[in-house]
Amino acid sequence: MKAYLPFGDWSGDGHSQYDDVLVDIKSMDDISLAQQKIRQEYGENFFNNYANNYGEPKISPECWQALIDHNMPIDILEESEMLDLDDIFDNTMRNINDFIKKYPNPYVSLEFVEYSFIWLLNQYGANITILPDDEDIPQINGWTCSDFRSVGYGCFE
Repeated sequence: MKAYLPFGDWSGDGHSQYDDVLVDIKSMDDISLAQQKIRQEYGENFFNNYANNYGEPKISPECWQALIDHNMPIDILEESEMLDLDDIFDNTMRNINDFIKKYPNPYVSLEFVEYSFIWLLNQYGANITILPDDEDIPQINGWTCSDFRSVGYGCFE
């Protein structure tokens, strides 16, 4: 099923800025279950700390730890334009843990939040595939998928 996955204030009750990512999913239940598993492992407030404070595009140490624990490829940092791996001359940055050691508590881009969030959900069985943008596709949010928690609110000013 095609759907839009929102990042930011999709409901319009705050700054009203958000970005939609068109995805293909097997079911909304898979996404809900993936988030439940993550909250069980890393805490109920996990998604509240995934760049969700206005004007503070950062993710918490627990969120970084989840990415480290599941060996998120460092290429996601480069794909999101947060890091140009070609600019690191000593080649010591081989994984996400190396990045956090070198840059503790970094600001994150919206693209990083999108890519890393989807990547992490997929580690827990969400079965999300990012698609090229389209029209007339439903958005996945707390109204269309009960218990779903969106992230990225803090990446907008």
